[in-house]
Amino acid sequence: MPALSGDPKDDANGRPHQERVKQFIESTLASVLDELSKPDGRPSVTLKRRSKRANNCSLNEETGALQVDTNGREWSVTYSWPGKTVTDAWKFGVIMRILGHISEAIEGKFISSKRDIYYLDPAYFGSQRLVDGYIDDIAYTVGVDRAALHVGILIPRAHEIVGFDLSGVRWILIIEKEAVFHRLATSNYHATSAAGGGILITGKGYPDLSTRAFLRSISEWRNSPARFIPIYVLVDCDPDGMAIMSTYKYGSISQSHENANLNVPGVEWLGLRASDTAIPGNADVDRPLIPMTLRDRTRAQAMLSHSVIFSDEREQEWRLELQRMLMVNAKAEIEVLYEKAGGIEGWLDRKLKR
Repeated sequence: MPALSGDPKDDANGRPHQERVKQFIESTLASVLDELSKPDGRPSVTLKRRSKRANNCSLNEETGALQVDTNGREWSVTYSWPGKTVTDAWKFGVIMRILGHISEAIEGKFISSKRDIYYLDPAYFGSQRLVDGYIDDIAYTVGVDRAALHVGILIPRAHEIVGFDLSGVRWILIIEKEAVFHRLATSNYHATSAAGGGILITGKGYPDLSTRAFLRSISEWRNSPARFIPIYVLVDCDPDGMAIMSTYKYGSISQSHENANLNVPGVEWLGLRASDTAIPGNADVDRPLIPMTLRDRTRAQAMLSHSVIFSDEREQEWRLELQRMLMVNAKAEIEVLYEKAGGIEGWLDRKLKR
């Protein structure tokens, strides 16, 4: 287990991020109370929002992280009470309840997930998506990550980890699917691999911030001058799999303001490629592919057209794989490797030993 320290993460001015959150909440509450004391007062809270469109993105050459080029595409939204409509007043109430819970979490030194906050009063909040959006907007407005809000961290926060014991570790494998992860973990593959001992990690599909932050911490530790440990990713051969791999390496549009602290530029694509699906000696399932859905095709075309990552200049191999999917109108899942010689374990042995 890694050793932990209690030192809070600081901003460029040396103030702990958590303190910035507390100051924002306290100043907002003071303003609200001041307005409520006036006969014609209109308490309000203003949050920053940003564009999340893929065609507004670029890559930071220094960090390798995906970033949104605001260039005027950042704006502020003021929520007030009683507002012009009942909906306006309700949105103000939702934000104030979220801020209140964040304040309680910081003072009580406990962590909540976005789901926990939603279930405080699902009838009042209306939808999980609304809560998620306001939490992200609060973090963006204050200029901190969600960890500073005490939201969504289920493992030690990255800045609290002093180090890792990676002795005996020869590789790190990120696996898209939880079922595949459990098969490999149950078979003790991380300890019995022909390529030596390793670490298995899964984000259960699209990774949450905790998984990405934890992986980033490991990647920085293993880059010490003493040794280098490759980090591989195994995803389905479909547009979602490619997008998941991209999230690990470059970050996501929705969390663009945090990508520089979460992306892992050294991630290497282990599979799955269309070329991995052939099963020698079994003509009946020589190409165990699945027809792409309309959603798959639409997503692949959007990634090729609008994503700076899937360009000829950046990830040409990724781009070619997406183009092949569209040409043959087919995709494949990691589970096809179960039919390989030696199963998925044998396939991994051959790949990791190269």
